Amino acid sequence: MARLLLCAASVQAFAKTATLRHPSSLRATESLPPGDFEYRIGILGDLHVDPRDLEHTYIGRDHMKAHNPDFIISLGDLGESKDCTESKQLYAGTTPCMELVRGYLDGFGVPFDIVGGNHDLEGIDEFDTDQDNLDAFLRIMGKDAPNFCHEIAPKTLLVGLGSTKFREATYTSHEVFVDAEQVKWFEDLVASKPAEEGWSIFCFSHAPIIGSGVRVLQENHVVNGCCWLNHNGGPGANPQRFIEVIRKSPQVKGWFNGHFHLSHDYEDSITFPGGNNRGSCVFAQTGCMTARSSRDGRRHSRFVRGNEHGFEVCTIDHMKDGELRLDATVTYSDFCSADTGACSTLVYAHDHDDLVTSSMSTNARSCL
Repeated sequence: MARLLLCAASVQAFAKTATLRHPSSLRATESLPPGDFEYRIGILGDLHVDPRDLEHTYIGRDHMKAHNPDFIISLGDLGESKDCTESKQLYAGTTPCMELVRGYLDGFGVPFDIVGGNHDLEGIDEFDTDQDNLDAFLRIMGKDAPNFCHEIAPKTLLVGLGSTKFREATYTSHEVFVDAEQVKWFEDLVASKPAEEGWSIFCFSHAPIIGSGVRVLQENHVVNGCCWLNHNGGPGANPQRFIEVIRKSPQVKGWFNGHFHLSHDYEDSITFPGGNNRGSCVFAQTGCMTARSSRDGRRHSRFVRGNEHGFEVCTIDHMKDGELRLDATVTYSDFCSADTGACSTLVYAHDHDDLVTSSMSTNARSCL
């Protein structure tokens, strides 16, 4: 289902960040050395929009816009999996849902892209097949394929992988499944952009990959076979292939996921490479901006700021009027560790408030 995509440069992003080179008061980053270019990426977790309850959704957009992102990425699960319109059908994956979200994303006023989640092909009463639902999703969102690649800054790529199955899933409809063609495309793309030539790649998917080490929910996602990307595998789509790419590819610097509706106030909301056989990649969980969707009551989105020297992983706290919190700084190294293979140096920016897992809400659907 994936199509061959080229990584097009975002001219708008290049133009914006070029103005940030000199005046320190205008710099996008705060903990990195000044660079020749800078970029800012706004990352939205599970939106689950409900047309009856959009206050937090639109306030969250205002919070994000206040930090001047150059590019927006949605991690999927765009609509609420309920009857939101008294139509006796689920809202997620329907044309009205996708059209509402398209207008919402257009409202950011900057380029955006999306990776499909496990609810985005759930328009089962409107579309007979996954392909019909996917075609509508791509058309309405202005996408050529479920995967994407954008060059946000010189030799800095944003790469996304989207789910393509719901009705046709082998075990559970809520597995986030990336088809074999996308997997092959991803492997070839990463191999063609080596670290030795100065490339940096950031990856995005609805669910995390096996081996990432980010916090998951055993009772909801693990036992139901819908926790990790390609959890149950398939021809050409074994789940281990992603971490195998990461381990041998120091150019992959970060991977961001949603899916669990968890905030960023856990020690394992972000995981790091050192000694854990995770290559040079930082993995980061992304929360939800609405109280209705949050499992732990906290409302967070991600924000990434970077340049050629490294990047900062931040949280936008929607419960604090969109306050931006620096979570971690990752700086690039000119050499890789002989022991771990890691080619980045990380500095924590704050202590985590580790919440109690048992206090999370688990009365929602088995796989959100």
